[in-house]
This record gives sequence, structure tokens and C-alpha cells, in this order.
Amino acid sequence: MPHHHEPSPGVATDGTGSEKPPTSEKHTSNSGGSLQEGQITTHQTQKPFTTLSAIGIGYGVTNTAVGVPLILSTALPLGGTPLVFWGFLLMAAVGLATATTLAELISAMPHPGGQYVWVNKLAPERYRRGLSYTTAMVSWIAAIAIGSSGNLSVPVNAFAIISLFHPDFVYKRWMGFVAFQIINIITCFGACFENILPRLSKLLLLVNVLSVGAIIITLFAMSTYRTPDPNAASDTFFGITNISGWPDGVAFIIGLNGANWLFSCLDVATHLAEEIPSPATNIPKALIWTIVVGTVTGTLMCLAIVINLPPTPPPDSSYTGTEIFYRITDSKPATIALWTPVLFLVTASVWAVQTWQSRLAWTISRESGFPFHARFSKIYPAPFHTPIWSLVGSAAGIALFGFLYLASELAFNSLIATGILLQYTSYSIPTILLLWKGRKNFGSVGPFWNPWGLGMLANLVMLAWTGTAFVFYCFPVKRDPNVGEVNYVSAVLVLVGVFVASLWFCYAKGHYEVVEDVVVTD
Repeated sequence: MPHHHEPSPGVATDGTGSEKPPTSEKHTSNSGGSLQEGQITTHQTQKPFTTLSAIGIGYGVTNTAVGVPLILSTALPLGGTPLVFWGFLLMAAVGLATATTLAELISAMPHPGGQYVWVNKLAPERYRRGLSYTTAMVSWIAAIAIGSSGNLSVPVNAFAIISLFHPDFVYKRWMGFVAFQIINIITCFGACFENILPRLSKLLLLVNVLSVGAIIITLFAMSTYRTPDPNAASDTFFGITNISGWPDGVAFIIGLNGANWLFSCLDVATHLAEEIPSPATNIPKALIWTIVVGTVTGTLMCLAIVINLPPTPPPDSSYTGTEIFYRITDSKPATIALWTPVLFLVTASVWAVQTWQSRLAWTISRESGFPFHARFSKIYPAPFHTPIWSLVGSAAGIALFGFLYLASELAFNSLIATGILLQYTSYSIPTILLLWKGRKNFGSVGPFWNPWGLGMLANLVMLAWTGTAFVFYCFPVKRDPNVGEVNYVSAVLVLVGVFVASLWFCYAKGHYEVVEDVVVTD
């Protein structure tokens, strides 16, 4: 069982206003190993997750294969089918490097706080608290942005089915807003019960794989077009289609944004460190298997689309997933049948995100990182065994994003687009500190530590891609964008930085303190 500590009341001072050095506290779990009726604690005493259920919740968030048809509208105009296929494989390699990096760190330092705890362990004393808090907040804001993206994806793609049958239908933002908030409430409620989370995640993993298989088989069986000769096959895999105005190479990298999302959110499993036995071995397994399952199923989905997609789109093509499915099958009923499980599984991914972001908020609150941390840090007793207030608070953050969407779609899209860059920021800070400290000087490594330079290679690949993404993901999709197509991601990143810095100086500098580095692995 993990060592426990009381919630920190704030950073202690020596009477002159100067901070005392952080001190660690250890607590023991309650004797029964689970919460008794009426008890409230800051630590999770339930360990219901297994490696398989951790894979289920991790893959449920990344949703790799199901996400392929959702990213076609951004990939096809910037590179055509080669971008869909080769871009996917490139991002799978980056995803493997990222998962390997996270697996090494969680194996050596298992803790539900993940990235910010690793930073606290690796950073120089002078910068430790500030860097750790920055990493913590960036991780949580990224999770809120990604949850908001999934919340909106469901109604937008559901209304796309209505447009397929009724071309005159006009979508209004208020429609998406209402559905957005309903999904947020339902998925938040569904994440409140710890004991059903592992069973549900395993069930959803099975449903996901079976649904993807059914979609792939149906696309091949009902295709009205298939790559007929070697020349056409060459165009399918190597014939770039670029209508963005950017040079092909630049357009290709910008277009990787969509495929990148298919291997995002990989830190989800790391935040289950107190809810799974032997996290130092089981969580790395879950991380790597998430990539394996996603790569296999996603590659098959990409092939089913690029091989069967007719080469010439209609003049008014929007490249949406529903339109692509309809062009392949030439059947509206089949399109609905294929698109329904996609919508269901995206909704399920929002439920998994609710679990993820609430665990982040809970662990940050245990370090007094939020106002009202005493409430947000609590695990509530049966039938919940979950951090209810952290769930509600994180869902409230998503709800605020929904109001932003109602006010300005451009502002909303710019904010959620930062999600993946903020994630990479939270992964890169501990990785840079690890390399700065020296992998050979790391000290006590975990059972997943990669020798022979493989770990170093994974670290460098992830950092190289992070730098590339920060440059090219701030470009607009079109070289000459109109007012509604301008990319404000760089401005939003600055605002996020200002927000985190303000919260640090106004509140967290006097309260935030990581008092526990790792949890017991048995």
C-alpha cells in the first residue's frame, strides 16, 4: 500500500516570511485497506485496476483507430491519402518514443501526480517548486482542453449525419453548446464510481476493437472503388494533394497535427499509480500496449480508407468523416451504421478524460496547488472512492470552455488546439531535466529502464518532435487565411503562461509543496 501524508496546509515559513525547506511526511493506510463507511482520505486505498483495465482507459482516451476518420478533414487537404497513411505511421513512432519516455519515468518514480512529481525529483533545489507547479498546471489545463475537444466532437459529428440526409440543415452553435454541456454532465457522473471504472474500461476496450474491425470490414466489403492498378496505388501512397498554399513539406508537417492527436494523452495511465498493484511494472506495460493496439488497429483503419477512397472529391467536398464513409460505401444507411459506434466511442473517451483530469486535479490539490485544496484533495467513501470535488471542478472547467465556444468558435478552437502542445510541454520538462542530470547519474532506476541507448533515443525523438510541433502547429492551415482561419495558438500559449505565472505568484508560491516523491509499488 502507498505511504500516506496529510494534506499540506501550505508552505511553512521561519517567521520572517522565508520558506522553509520542503519536508516529506509519511502516512499509513487504514488498517482495512479500504475506506470504511463515512471515512474521507486524501489517498486512494482501492486498487481495482489491472494492466488490461489500465490499457482500456488509456486507449479509451487516445482512441487511435476511431480517431482516424475524425482527422480526415484536416489531413486530406494538406497532403491527401499519403499524409493519412505515412503521417499516421510517423506519429506512431513518435508515440512509441513518448510512451517509452513516460514508462521509464513512472517505473522509477511511480506516483499519481506523474510529470510534476518527476520534475520535483529531478529539478535543482532553487527551481524545484516553480518548475513542478508549472508542469502540474500545464498538465491539467491540457487535459481540460482535450476533454473540451472531445465533448464538442460528438455533437458536431452527430449533426453531420443530419446534414447528410438534409443538406439544407443549418448547424447553430447553440445546438452544439447544449449537447456539449449534457455530455459533460453525464460523463462526469459516470466517472464518480471507482469500482465500475476498471470493468467499464475493459468492456469499452473490447467494444472499441470490435467496432473498428466491423468498420474496416464494411469499408472493404461495400467499397464502390478500389485502387485498380499499380499507378493508382502509387498515387494513393505517394501522390501528394495539397490545396493549402504552403509548400508540400510545410503542409505535410502542419497536417500531422491530426495524426498527432491519435497518439496523445499517453500520460493517462501514469495517474493511476495508487489504483493499480505494482505500478512500476504494470503502468509501463499499459503505456506500451496502448501504442501497440493503437498502431495495429489504426494502420488497418487508414488502409481501409485510403485504398477504398475514390481519388476525385466533389467540388464542394468538406472531407468530413461522414462524407468519406458515404463516398466509399455510396449508402446513407451504411454511413449511419458505421458512424454511430464512432460517436459512441468518442463519448466514451470523454468519460475516460473525466477520470484523467480529475486524478490530476486531485493530486495537485494534495500538494495544496489549488485554492480550496482541502476539499479537492479528498477521496470520498463508498459508493464513490473517487475525488468527487476534483471531478466536479474539472468538469466545471470543461463547462467554461463550452461557454467560450458559444461566444466565439475561433477562440474556442485556438484554446483546445493548445492541448497537445501543453501535453508535450509537461512531458518535455522532466525529460530535459533527466538528460541534464545525466541518465547514468539518475540513481535508482525502475524495472522498465532501457539500456543500450534506447531510452536516450526515445527521449531525443520526443524532444525533437516537441520542438517541431511548437513551430509548425502555430502556422495557419492555409498560407493566406481569412479572418476565421487565423491560427492564434501562439497567443493562447502566451496567455496560458501568464495565467500559470499569475496563479503561482498570487497563490501557489505560498502554498504549493510536493511532500511525497513516490508511492510504494506493492
